[in-house]
Amino acid sequence: MKKCLVLLSTYNGKRYLEELMDSVIAQEEVQVDVLVRDDNSTDGTLNILSKYENDHIRVYCGDNLKPAKSFLDLIFQSSDQYDYYALCDQDDVWENNKICSAIRCIQNMEGPVLYSSAVNVTDANLKLIRKSITDNTFKNPLYNILMYGTPGCTFVFNRDLMLKLKKYRPKTISMHDSWISFVCLAVGGKFYSDKNAYISYRQHGSNVLGAQRHSFWITMMNIVNYQGVLRSDMAKEILKGYSNDMSADIKCAFEVFANYKENIKYKTKLLSIKYKGDGISKRAFHKIKLRILFNSL
Repeated sequence: MKKCLVLLSTYNGKRYLEELMDSVIAQEEVQVDVLVRDDNSTDGTLNILSKYENDHIRVYCGDNLKPAKSFLDLIFQSSDQYDYYALCDQDDVWENNKICSAIRCIQNMEGPVLYSSAVNVTDANLKLIRKSITDNTFKNPLYNILMYGTPGCTFVFNRDLMLKLKKYRPKTISMHDSWISFVCLAVGGKFYSDKNAYISYRQHGSNVLGAQRHSFWITMMNIVNYQGVLRSDMAKEILKGYSNDMSADIKCAFEVFANYKENIKYKTKLLSIKYKGDGISKRAFHKIKLRILFNSL
């Protein structure tokens, strides 16, 4: 039986945490261990986690790092002796075959491999809103570096990719899921995008991130006034940590993206990219173009 380590970052998540934990424990056809990092919760989350702690579920606490750096810490705290690894959000619910279905898809693929899947977007009561599918296969490096948007809660990856992730700890990271995808791409890894959904991706008022859709004007204000970590700065970290692992074409794609704010030729190249579909909506595509125009990507 294959062994999978689930990485879970919690923060004030007591409302839905038990549902999530029960669904993770109930995984079939695979030995599942769970490593939990609590991001300095104040709402009783740790009391709930303490009920689950055993030989297969370990919990540790830390300062409030926010999701990206909390998950990054989980990567570096995890053992490299598992066959597979999975990311987990505190407010979702998994189907019993989530992990084993992912493993079946990628178990015969060699080298670093990253699996992602569709999600069933639901409301707070798990009522289905829509099924969301994104293609995370990176068929065209520059296009897909820009258009990446697959929820990390669907990720399952193998030991080879975990070893690559442990090779370099970035100082700048926008989100953990995009970092994992970027590393897999940089080192010549393989991607598997499953159109099936094995997770209820719950949307509610306390979500840190989610699948909400906003009006044009709210979107524009968020783009123009964006003050967070840029994915292009994270691309610079990829070049620092993985240049020796990269093929010429992938390295070129990262260099264009990493330096577009300072290089008008690179910026023009990004703005001239045409829409290709591949599971990406035109709305999302045009949003990315606007972020490039306003140097907020």
